[in-house]
Amino acid sequence: MIYIIFAVAAMAVAGSCKGTSGVGTETEDSLFFDSINVDTLYRLSEDTAGPRCHLKMCLAYAKGKNAQAINDSIIGSKIFIDEYFNTGNRSMTVQEAVDSFTTHYIEQYKGDYAELYKADKAWGAWYNCEYLVNTAITRPNDAYYLYTATVYAYSGGAHGSSFTIIKNIDAKTGKVMTLKDIFVPGYENQLNRLITEKLCEMNEVKTLQQLRDKTIFMGMEVYPSANFIIGEKDIEFVYSPDEIACHAMGEVRVKISRKEMENLFKR
Repeated sequence: MIYIIFAVAAMAVAGSCKGTSGVGTETEDSLFFDSINVDTLYRLSEDTAGPRCHLKMCLAYAKGKNAQAINDSIIGSKIFIDEYFNTGNRSMTVQEAVDSFTTHYIEQYKGDYAELYKADKAWGAWYNCEYLVNTAITRPNDAYYLYTATVYAYSGGAHGSSFTIIKNIDAKTGKVMTLKDIFVPGYENQLNRLITEKLCEMNEVKTLQQLRDKTIFMGMEVYPSANFIIGEKDIEFVYSPDEIACHAMGEVRVKISRKEMENLFKR
């Protein structure tokens, strides 16, 4: 028999994610944020020391004016990894997306590991899985809300994987900004050069090849991360662990001043 425990299942709690409470009010700008919490533990056996799957999410989402476009961006941002998520080619609310992902994740875990564990209980620890999501909303300046999601996934092996998703939300329009919204067409070459120069400076080398010798952008072309933070005086590009460098280097952040990019910005 397979045993399952739901500690907290898809229960909405206002302002419970880190940095979410008090960010945006309906009277202030008609855009504000709420959150959904899930804490689900699924066990493959009655033995509490046996293998289990742990899914925990604190997912902030938008409410009010322009909320739908923001939430569509959140749903499509790979917080819900494709292997366990199926929209059925239809629009979903954030609550529906959370419920769908939770169901598929648990069912996939049961399908992948139940029979394996039944046949080989000596290696139960190998069948532990974990998926943790935490989100935060901050207001670093009057122009933008900053939405940050940190995700950790473990499905056996030496270590898990983690990644960060960042969205800059225009406080007036609710638009989730992309690099193409900020920079003029053809910005890529100069921005890639600036990123390379900053990384060389940070790693005390002089050339792109020397960076690649340190596993940074090894076997790939330089590119600006789609996860970035728009600051008053700079833009910070955030690369998740294993994205552009070896696992041991962890997350890589590259900050470039607005002055260095002044000819790239749209007027």
